[in-house]
Amino acid sequence: MNRENSLAPLFAPRSIAVVGASETPGKASERRTRSLIEGGYKGELYLINPKRDRLFERPAFRSLKDLNDPLDLAMLVIPGRFIPEAVADAAALGAKGVIIITAGMGETGPEGKAVEAEIMEKARAGGVQVVGPNCSGMFSASAGMNLLGIPGIKPGRLSVLAQSGNVIDSLTHYARRRNRGFSKIISSGNAIGVRFHDYLRFLGDDPETGVIMLYLESIRFGDEMIAAAREVSRKKPIVALKVGRTTAGARASASHTGALAANDAIVEAGFKQAGIHRVFNVDEMFDLAEAFLDQPLPRGNRVAILSEGGGDNSVAADNAERWGLEVPVLAEARQERIREYLLSGMPAHNPIDYGGTAEENPDMIAQCVREVMEDESIDSVYLTGFFGGFRDIIADHVGALEAQAARNLVELVGKHKKPLAVHTSFAGEDYESVNILKENGITVTSSSDRAAQALAFLSAQADNRERPAGRRPIRAEAVRPGRAADIIKKVRDSGRNNLLETEALDILAAYGLPLPPSYLAKDPEHAADLAGRLNVPLACKIVSPDIIHKSDAGGVRLNLKEPEEVARACSEVLKNAVEYKPSCRIEGVLLSPMAAPGQEVILGLIRDPSFGPVVMFGLGGIFVEVLKDVSFGVAPLSEDDAERMISEIRGYPALTGIRGESPKDIESIKDLIGRISLIALENPDIAEIDLNPVIVHEKGISIVDARIILGNDDEQ
Repeated sequence: MNRENSLAPLFAPRSIAVVGASETPGKASERRTRSLIEGGYKGELYLINPKRDRLFERPAFRSLKDLNDPLDLAMLVIPGRFIPEAVADAAALGAKGVIIITAGMGETGPEGKAVEAEIMEKARAGGVQVVGPNCSGMFSASAGMNLLGIPGIKPGRLSVLAQSGNVIDSLTHYARRRNRGFSKIISSGNAIGVRFHDYLRFLGDDPETGVIMLYLESIRFGDEMIAAAREVSRKKPIVALKVGRTTAGARASASHTGALAANDAIVEAGFKQAGIHRVFNVDEMFDLAEAFLDQPLPRGNRVAILSEGGGDNSVAADNAERWGLEVPVLAEARQERIREYLLSGMPAHNPIDYGGTAEENPDMIAQCVREVMEDESIDSVYLTGFFGGFRDIIADHVGALEAQAARNLVELVGKHKKPLAVHTSFAGEDYESVNILKENGITVTSSSDRAAQALAFLSAQADNRERPAGRRPIRAEAVRPGRAADIIKKVRDSGRNNLLETEALDILAAYGLPLPPSYLAKDPEHAADLAGRLNVPLACKIVSPDIIHKSDAGGVRLNLKEPEEVARACSEVLKNAVEYKPSCRIEGVLLSPMAAPGQEVILGLIRDPSFGPVVMFGLGGIFVEVLKDVSFGVAPLSEDDAERMISEIRGYPALTGIRGESPKDIESIKDLIGRISLIALENPDIAEIDLNPVIVHEKGISIVDARIILGNDDEQ
């Protein structure tokens, strides 16, 4: 049985024990026991308290050891020092899981971590799944199980997986106000047993879950989470709120890649890879989850915008473009049909302005929407302005006409299976027309931006559905298996973490990357002799395990043509290295042919503590140094991931050919990305790789400089 299937008993227990049960109002165990009883749980309930014989008008037991019947699930609300024994007692009764509410565990330091380790030792020995500790509990509608202490949670198709009890409180409050319900709610806490990705896969297979909402404060096993989400997001939407964007900062690092890889940029990249829809506020998360539940998915990202005023249309068009929606010009024949419902001279090309006719006759709105819904060039519809408020603005009798128009709009969405988002300043009013739209699953919001975002997320989820079930792997393999491991061992044995450039190039060659010939010269005379035989313009670079940034040390000379010039450059480079770092060890200078002209790019890798190996790509020069125009991908990478990384940088047009320049070899970049991903996956000792610059030509690439850094032994 795989892990996610083994979670099923946690959400459908036939019997539950509350260890640490209490009737004292406001206590954690009292609130959760009360919500379990009042929530309609039908299974056996055992209340454990060593000082009580009865609780909640039920028999109470002094200990789990006093139970004679089998047990499926135990909720523990007791001091940490008693939890390991309680886990063992639950396991002895056949329990499949324990939910540990108790805080003050691993999050407090070494003593708490030691208790957590003992808990897991007992749990593994007894085959018990551990939820928490330091969690708020769980909810399962199908089991009538409410162990959250939040009363009145209705059943529905939303599911929540959160690292914060407060956010769960907020989401259940939104749901109560909007008459929504939940299938599953999971507070993961410290997640020492069941991991985030295990829950995610379970919810992906849960037929009662339509939309998954995630709240994350930190990410562990990020690569596993991305892999799980990639599978799940094809089946159902995942809306995620990850906090901590502004405090992550840039990582202090010896490489360009590490310095550019602020944690949130990696989170963003990972979410894109996995098809996770990222939001930044709780209300935003709930609004968009509702849209996913209620609206049909569009076939594409082409939107028609309609309003009774040019101002709202202009704002909507800007919002649509910002969220990646296309606002196509309608065909002339379609425009002609729409003009029948507009004042003379009003635009019908898209956006459409029905001002002057719809205010007194809202049916004009439905007629215009019908026209764009019937148009094959339109995938979704974005209504903006003050629909629902015409009764206030014009006259009371218009309210009935608006209500009929709302019914017609609902019918059009059902008929054409195209989503409709309505932005109106009257969204919060208790008006019949507005309520008709809301009650029938039409997105109604007072924010023009939120309306555009909803349509964009629906379009993105349609793309998720279309992704092939299997990933398109980048075909790459080592041409000299074991060579990289031999080099890494040699570097470790010498007490180093930084590979010499010659060693770094040797690893790249072992993975089939095309490299120009290069030669190590020990002194100026040797360098001049090599130059005379090579007879091409050369680059001369210092080779020292103690100098990482060669340019900073004056350790690079370029475009050297004559042997005498090469010898002189070699002398200068060696002298500069000693002046830069008198104690440095020098292996010599590396001579290699100058690369042909092309487009400079940078490609690198870091081993992120949350996500594991992460590949970075960007254009070189000012694009990376000043503009930070880079993209990231969490390994392993597919062809789709590599294509996204390349195309999403702002400087991408430089690779496709601008101002008369020829297009560059993007397939070679994809191949390079795939091979760097493979190097990282097969060599966990490697912490960072920097290839900067790489010159991309019309055909092929030239790796001009390579740097590889190993992690510390205690990081492996």
